[in-house]
Amino acid sequence: MTGHFSPQPLIHAAVAGQAARDPDATALVWRDRKISYGTLDAAANDYAVDLRDRGVRPGQVVPILLERSPEMVALQLGVLKTGAAYTNLDPNWPVDRQRVILDLIAPAVVISTDNQWDGRFDRYQPSDDGIDGAARRARPFHPAQVPPDAPATVFFTSGTTGVPKGVLSPHQAVLRLFGSPGLDGFGPGHATPQVAALAWDMYAFELWGQLTTGGTVVLIPENYLLPDTLRQVVSRYGVDTLWITTSVFNMFVDEAPDCFGGLARVYTGGEKASPEHMRGFLSRHPDLPLWNAYGPAESCMITTLRRLVSADCDVPGGIPVGTPVQGTSVVLLDKSDQRCEPGQEGEICIAGQGLATGYLGQPELTREKFPTIDLDGLPVRLYRTGDMGVWDDDGVLHYRGRRDRQIKISGQRIELAEIESVAGSLPGVRNCIAFPMTNLEGLPQRLALVYQVPRSDALPSGPPEDDPLGVHVQLRQLLPAYMVPQIVRGLAQYPVTANGKVDHAALHEIARRSRPAGRVRSGRGHER
Repeated sequence: MTGHFSPQPLIHAAVAGQAARDPDATALVWRDRKISYGTLDAAANDYAVDLRDRGVRPGQVVPILLERSPEMVALQLGVLKTGAAYTNLDPNWPVDRQRVILDLIAPAVVISTDNQWDGRFDRYQPSDDGIDGAARRARPFHPAQVPPDAPATVFFTSGTTGVPKGVLSPHQAVLRLFGSPGLDGFGPGHATPQVAALAWDMYAFELWGQLTTGGTVVLIPENYLLPDTLRQVVSRYGVDTLWITTSVFNMFVDEAPDCFGGLARVYTGGEKASPEHMRGFLSRHPDLPLWNAYGPAESCMITTLRRLVSADCDVPGGIPVGTPVQGTSVVLLDKSDQRCEPGQEGEICIAGQGLATGYLGQPELTREKFPTIDLDGLPVRLYRTGDMGVWDDDGVLHYRGRRDRQIKISGQRIELAEIESVAGSLPGVRNCIAFPMTNLEGLPQRLALVYQVPRSDALPSGPPEDDPLGVHVQLRQLLPAYMVPQIVRGLAQYPVTANGKVDHAALHEIARRSRPAGRVRSGRGHER
């Protein structure tokens, strides 16, 4: 895998370097409008002056509650120039979830056009003249000096206690993948659509991969990609490098397999790959490189990659997830923290420049999940993923599932325990069980939740989808749309097995026979 220009050790410095090298080159495309590197970097400097004057300093975290836009990108760069880290909070998340995260951050400034936080936090609202106006003002700014391992961005993921976890990712975690050497398809002459969820680490992949190496990012106004949209950005803007989540990839292969035409490479991941869909793609596009990616947010964006060949679709146990990317190493450990031999299953543990510095405001969890252990006589800081894997004799990693109850649907990490914790806090709800409903290949497709209610509250004569306490409606006010179960059932009594334990197979069957509790609309106005 080859790259282009080797990036500077800091994200904003790499982008500024591109602006100095070729200020007229197109950095962003937004609704048929092209924004140059010179305009982007100048606007970022102007925003940085405002943020510094508001008290933003190195080591802080600045929440951004904005819709996707060129101004948002310039503001992120402005935050980074002050030495602080940014975090994207979806403005369409439930207010209570936003409040929990903001209380955890305790920010000096919140960047938002919404005044609902006035009185609790200082709000910075960018001027109405947008990125062009900020660039015209062009106030000079000398970026704060921070090291490459300083936090650059925070990704909030699902947490088992009901409180989201803030993953602090440093500059070097992002930059390790790009430049020379680095992933193929990034740099001058290359373009990528940016459509990943704002709060997800793959947002950084799609955005900073091109901007730190001199390529172009096409910002997609919607929060999802359609086959026709993909065709348009390929033909109109020269998009040649695509990241796409596994679920969307599968849908495209089923419904519009020719929509990948014109691309030069496809990266996919976020969930366990489907051999059937991978095989279908490779058959239809034999000369189009398809890369299967694996990696948690704690090892920013991508940990391992595998360029797939047809034979990979017939491997027992599923599609291989490949070998470690640059700046990253992977070790499989047994229960005694000893290295696993090829063919021996163990926990996937990650080391290297991609590791997060830890979890925001959760030192105990950070120590638990990022221990330093002795490996081959040397102390090594690792991230324990909770994923199980096995090396084959060729040094290729194969994923073997989770050791806990964390799942991924449409690339979004979901802690089932968080759903249960939030649902269990509702009046009258007790003994919640959340679980994924799988397709024929055993892959999670949607969520179900069952809960017990007193017999007086249950309506045994009601329809099978009965939710007597209105849990589904309440969860839509408390959780992001991707975490709200589509099937919600209230039961007076759980089915049990012969030994008196909850019969999970019977619960799955109850959920399978139930109709969805209601269409769950995402924050961007489309139904899931």
